Amino acid sequence: MKKMLIPVLLTAFLACNNNTSSSRNDSTAQTTATAIGTPTVVTGTYQGTLPCADCPGMDYQISLFNDHTFSELVAYQGRGQGIASVETGTWKQTSDSTVMILKKTDSSSFLASEGKLLLLDTKGKRIEGVLAGSYILKPVEGGDRRQLLADKSKAGIRFTANGNEPGWSLDLDNKKIRFNNINGDSLEASLPRPNPNTDTLKVYTTPGITISIRNTICADDMSGLMKPNSVQVQVKDKTYQGCGEYLK
Repeated sequence: MKKMLIPVLLTAFLACNNNTSSSRNDSTAQTTATAIGTPTVVTGTYQGTLPCADCPGMDYQISLFNDHTFSELVAYQGRGQGIASVETGTWKQTSDSTVMILKKTDSSSFLASEGKLLLLDTKGKRIEGVLAGSYILKPVEGGDRRQLLADKSKAGIRFTANGNEPGWSLDLDNKKIRFNNINGDSLEASLPRPNPNTDTLKVYTTPGITISIRNTICADDMSGLMKPNSVQVQVKDKTYQGCGEYLK
């Protein structure tokens, strides 16, 4: 299936704040901006499962950053072994209600409405009919991890993962495995060669820890944020499940 063409419309809406006074300030600022014709742009991370012509659905997530860059995560259900792909690029606002996402190959286009993004058709029009509700992306927290990942990359880390219940984290550099959990337990070991080592699965085995990294999309079971890799960590008799990503 060819990649969806999406040229992109965004209308900005300020998120509600639980603090009443802050909410009033936000509302006033939005009204003033509208009155003077200053566009307000929605930045953040949005996700959903979009219809797919030859598969059950397409898991889709896009993060729009305030420096006019974006990160897009896509995985097709039931085909391609669920491998997730990540694309980055830039976007620009072309009017007070339109944002164009610029890609290497094609474009994507959404209309922002009530804090959500609605996928538009290739002509920039709203999709109608019984499937119209299937083209809505909802906001999710925690999408802007650029500084965290930059700091890890600067420290030499090339893969990072984490999970919940109990909370845990994992970092791999070219030589070491570093694992920690919320209970204060930590483990450090030399990084062996992966076996098996395929495009979809890498397993690192040591006497104290076994790490399995699959190149399949993974959603954090608390925040819902999606990452391109599913991770399982076995430490003694305990198994930890979570999500991770390679750092470039």
